[in-house]
Amino acid sequence: MTSIPRFNVSSRYTRTKEDSDDSRNIRDINRADSSRTAGSNGAAASGDSTGSDNSRVQLGFANLPDQMHRKAVKKGFNFTLMVVGESGLGKSTLINSLFQQDLYKDRELGSVTERINKTTEIEKRYIELDEKGVKLRLTVVDTPGFNDCINCQECWRPIEDYIDNTFEQYFKDECGLNRKNIIDHRVHCCLYFISPYGHGLRPIDVEFMRRLHGKVNIVPIIAKSDTLTSTEVRELKERVMGDLERHKIQIYRMPETDSDDDEETRVQESEIRACIPFAAIGSNCVVESGETGRRVRGRQYPWGVVEVENPRHCDFTKLRIFLLGTHMQDLKDITKEVHYENYRAKYITERMTKRKGPREEMETRKSKNTSDAQFEALVDTEGLLKEKEDEIRRMQQLLQHLQSNKSSQGGSADGSGPPTSSAAAAVTSANSAGGAAAVSTTATSSGGPTGNSSGGAAGTAVGGAGATNGQEAA
Repeated sequence: MTSIPRFNVSSRYTRTKEDSDDSRNIRDINRADSSRTAGSNGAAASGDSTGSDNSRVQLGFANLPDQMHRKAVKKGFNFTLMVVGESGLGKSTLINSLFQQDLYKDRELGSVTERINKTTEIEKRYIELDEKGVKLRLTVVDTPGFNDCINCQECWRPIEDYIDNTFEQYFKDECGLNRKNIIDHRVHCCLYFISPYGHGLRPIDVEFMRRLHGKVNIVPIIAKSDTLTSTEVRELKERVMGDLERHKIQIYRMPETDSDDDEETRVQESEIRACIPFAAIGSNCVVESGETGRRVRGRQYPWGVVEVENPRHCDFTKLRIFLLGTHMQDLKDITKEVHYENYRAKYITERMTKRKGPREEMETRKSKNTSDAQFEALVDTEGLLKEKEDEIRRMQQLLQHLQSNKSSQGGSADGSGPPTSSAAAAVTSANSAGGAAAVSTTATSSGGPTGNSSGGAAGTAVGGAGATNGQEAA
């Protein structure tokens, strides 16, 4: 947790007029002492005096936290809180108790007949709070109708769509022209209310958190914890945490304390971390406490009063400190740096895939057709070469047969006489076959580099063989 206050100006950053006057007098005395020291020591001790001056002079960048604080206070803060749970768990009452406002005074409850087929809706309430000069623009997103029907299949779908739409709208605003005045409507925290009447998480609870834990910070709340004893509350918390771990659901995890935090801050965060899930109670009434006699916000029972803000009765105080006092900025940072960045990367990847899809498919089809054509050309070339080789082999056998006939007829021993007409025809046929093979092979092998090399080499070899055999026959 950072040491810079976000909502309250601590005494460490608050300066009175007397403190500022004293600090100004001290700086004047230091400057006078340093100038006297530099004049008395002379040039020989100039290095030491310079080092002493640098150690005493304040450059002024230590006021950056104050500048950031003033700028943030002037601009104000936005926070969006979503509450999810079935009707009757005290969601509206708890929100009114947290912010001490009546946000649902104009709500009209429907009849039982209307709630049978009611689907999940999205309702937004806006309120602006002011505390010690710090303005907070709060948006409360309620989801009436969740898990109220007999068939609750996909009742989380409107909530998931709403969160995705807020991410998409923020992404479009970032890509637009007016980027300086972007209004952040992203959901920073989701309070999910768990029924105290069950034995842990129900299937609808597991399904909801499993689908949305990667898009929003989920904080589980055990509603109406005053209906349970202290032992039952402790056992229910253990079962809920066990179910979350078994189903691998990632709820909001508080960050570890920093090394420079004081002991009080560490103890407070340790107590808050031990209370998750929070066992909360809400009340819109102010009653008189039986223990102290003070008028407190609580619930009156025949056996006594349950005080909402009493840490021994419930975790309402720790929930309010966690939500508004210590971890509001961390909830916003995780929404921005984790959930929104994941959505942004997925959105850009899907858009690029849709754009490149037809083009890549066409290129793949074209390359496949080219490969098939090259393969067919290579097969045809090899078949043509084989045919030409068989023809040349037959011509060679014919030449050998003619030579043997000539020698048997008693021709000239030195072979200087004119060849017979049959021998001349054989030579002409061999030469023409070799040339045709070379031409055909070169024409057919134009499909690729392999075909060019093999076809050219084969054609040259066939033509050379035909010419050689013709010469021998002559």
